[in-house]
Amino acid sequence: MKKTLIIATSLAAVLLSSCVKDSQEYKDLQAINDSLEAVNASKDKEMSNYLQALNEISDNFQAIAASESLINADAADENIKYDAAQRINKNLKLMAEALQKNRQKIAQLQQMAKKSGNQNKELQETITRLQQQLEARAFSMDSLADVLRQKDERIFQLDSAVTKLTEENIQKTALIAQQEDEMSSAYYVFGSNKELKAQRIITKEGVFKRSQILQKDFNKDYFVKVDIRTTTKIPLYSKKARILTSHPDKSYELKDENGNKTLYIKDYKQFWSISKYLVVRTD
Repeated sequence: MKKTLIIATSLAAVLLSSCVKDSQEYKDLQAINDSLEAVNASKDKEMSNYLQALNEISDNFQAIAASESLINADAADENIKYDAAQRINKNLKLMAEALQKNRQKIAQLQQMAKKSGNQNKELQETITRLQQQLEARAFSMDSLADVLRQKDERIFQLDSAVTKLTEENIQKTALIAQQEDEMSSAYYVFGSNKELKAQRIITKEGVFKRSQILQKDFNKDYFVKVDIRTTTKIPLYSKKARILTSHPDKSYELKDENGNKTLYIKDYKQFWSISKYLVVRTD
């Protein structure tokens, strides 16, 4: 009897449940529930989008603050150098990019709020506060840019001055080197009487006049150029040698080497003090 009652009760419950699900009231309630779940899912997605946008804006502001800090550190140096200026320009570019991203994200937030009809007061206040923060950062960046433009002008002026000084120093160095070369240069020639006359190094006018040395129009290209600081001997390749130009006796010595004469300069400053030209006759 008990068994029969349990079976009957269970059968009744199943029949009742089946009837409820098939009823219009149940269907209406189910539709409302589904709609509420869809609304909640939409709200959750909307809130997730808000939070994602806010996080990205926050990250961009942190990046801007970091770049601004680096710029201020470099800009504080009055003797700013080229590499520091490059770093500053790079950080300014990063700041500008981060500001532009935040402008886009804030505009996106406004569109999302407008599209969803969200009139949440706190959200509107947050968007307003972010806009104000964005404008403040933009103004700060413009101020920094003005300061750096002035520094850039100073760098350009300093670079120009340095370039000018460098060019002047190069010219002066070249001039000094040329002067030192001229001061340290001397010229010598040796040859027979006939050879020296042919080059007008020795001239003689009239039978009873003495030979003259290095008068005008002598052939300078016939001489060999030497550095007096390093030239200590001059081989003459001749058994005979007579020095025709004026040089202090104690400053040099003529020696026989392998049957030929060689001129040894013992004191180059003294030797070349009277004349920077040396003429040796070898016959």
